[in-house]
Amino acid sequence: TATGAGLALAARAGADLRDIEFMQFHPTAFACGLDPMPLISEALRGEGAVFVDSSGNPFMNGGDLAARDIVARAVAAKYAAGEQVFLDARHVAADKFPSIFAVCRDNGIDPVTQPIPVRPAAHYHMGGIAVDAHSESSVHGLFACGEAAATGLHGANRLASNSLLEAMVTGRDAAAAIASRHPRLLADTPVLTLQRQTTDNLPEIRNICSENLGILRSAEGLSRAIARLTPLAQTSNAALLALLMAQAALRRTESRGGQFRTDYPLTNPALAHALTTNIRDLPAMKIAA
Repeated sequence: TATGAGLALAARAGADLRDIEFMQFHPTAFACGLDPMPLISEALRGEGAVFVDSSGNPFMNGGDLAARDIVARAVAAKYAAGEQVFLDARHVAADKFPSIFAVCRDNGIDPVTQPIPVRPAAHYHMGGIAVDAHSESSVHGLFACGEAAATGLHGANRLASNSLLEAMVTGRDAAAAIASRHPRLLADTPVLTLQRQTTDNLPEIRNICSENLGILRSAEGLSRAIARLTPLAQTSNAALLALLMAQAALRRTESRGGQFRTDYPLTNPALAHALTTNIRDLPAMKIAA
């Protein structure tokens, strides 16, 4: 349901985007065939649930509550090896998590007697439209708040539960800034594209991102994604945003927070800063403006 239209519209209007390479993957989405997959909260692991493989063996060595990026990579590695992953919550009190247990039972799994099948899923975008302290973008009069904005609060890897509070605070600040303005039309006010946008190719875009822009990334995969997304970006906001993300991920030649590069597995202290992306600065994307 989320296609990145807000970020793509801002990009087409000339706004700077920041930190868009950083995507957080939740390690425990309920693999029950629903789309989107329901999330299984970390709180379940806080009460003693553990990851097990297809044979029922724990594999996190006590690190079941490690940071989301670490756990998501471990779960993804099991799937890459042809195994399934489950969350064993059979010793967790069902009355503490009535909603989670109800969703599981509605989809054929009783967590009291059966491990819950889980897999990682794209969950939260730390990057977004670059904004200042008043939630205004680099385009005069264009404001953004919530997950669409990159305020800098989340860095490269958001802490759980911070996003709603951020949206409330920055939304209030944006409203106050807008209310204090006297409307004026500038000579360089951007005109948004009149090109009709399509969502018909969302499954294709999703597959491209899953294969090349997911939990594990490399220059080879990112370059492949850029080549496949570029012809789609003219008429698809989702493709444009994915293309921008792939470009930013390719530029960040390190692993940090929500980005893990298999060809650059270490964190580079020299890159401990935000990367800004603008559609006009990237030749491969000029056709998408």
